[in-house]
Amino acid sequence: MAAYRWGISPDANAAFSQWIGVDNVWAEDFEPSETWDNIAYPGWQLFPWGKWVQANPQRRLILSVPMLPGPWNLSGPAKGLAAKEPVSLQAGADGKYNGYYETLAQKLVAHGLGNSILRIGWEMNGGWYTWHGSDHPKAWAAYFVQIVKTMRAVEGAHDLKFVWNPATDYLQFPAEACYPGDEFVDIIGIDIYDQSWLKDSYPFPKDASEDEKLRRQKKVWDQWIYNGNHGVKFWTDFARKQNKPLAVCEWGVCDRKDGHGGLDNPYFIEQMHRFITDPANNVVFHCYFDVEAGDGKHQLSPGKDGKNGTHTTLFPKSAAKFQELFGRQ
Repeated sequence: MAAYRWGISPDANAAFSQWIGVDNVWAEDFEPSETWDNIAYPGWQLFPWGKWVQANPQRRLILSVPMLPGPWNLSGPAKGLAAKEPVSLQAGADGKYNGYYETLAQKLVAHGLGNSILRIGWEMNGGWYTWHGSDHPKAWAAYFVQIVKTMRAVEGAHDLKFVWNPATDYLQFPAEACYPGDEFVDIIGIDIYDQSWLKDSYPFPKDASEDEKLRRQKKVWDQWIYNGNHGVKFWTDFARKQNKPLAVCEWGVCDRKDGHGGLDNPYFIEQMHRFITDPANNVVFHCYFDVEAGDGKHQLSPGKDGKNGTHTTLFPKSAAKFQELFGRQ
């Protein structure tokens, strides 16, 4: 089990571990995507995580690694290395950016993070990241191959694991079109949130009863999240066909401003626990997204430091169910 608790947060991760009653909860973090410098030279980010991992060899960092820096229009980073030079997936596929990832691998090894799990270009089938693959899926896949080959060739980096990580749902294109091949993928990852645009689901009607809410929550799990177009079942079957383990790299209950989240939903927690713990699904790790993000609120734990109660969860029933099912038995 892992948790995302905002940025460089070993203390907050430890607090989450204490709250759930489970030792050695892994941690997830994201490299900033504004510049090549942030991608290739994140010493400020890796140093505290390296100390955290070295203090206990059972710990592991899951690091989300951007493929292209700068804004969505591909104009490139505004400052730093290669400032104002346009970027593209094809240039990456041609090997132009390999040096940045060689340096990143060297930095990971130098900070004692040579066993990290890397989510390269996560959620590429959505339209919100610079490296979205809808326009050039073959170039996206070829670029992923370049990154993996480059980083694996670095001395001491042989324990790095590479995650190919689409978002669930069809979104902009079928993500399997940019699958880079089994040789270059260690784990297939998916991200799962309790949100839906299915008719007769979310938002809940005004003054909906608890029974009506539960009916809709069950419908969302069955018809949208699990059995929907490129839903959880699709990706579970895909990973099985590729003979790859599966990871749930992000998941959480959800309160969205537009109302398309399932709110306090212990049923969703139950279904996720059933899915994650079923040996047939071969889930090697899962990461709860325990933050109040701008596009949706998910936090279950009581506060950033887990002790002083600075945060009261919007999801008390879900938090209790999470503790019951995922906590120390």
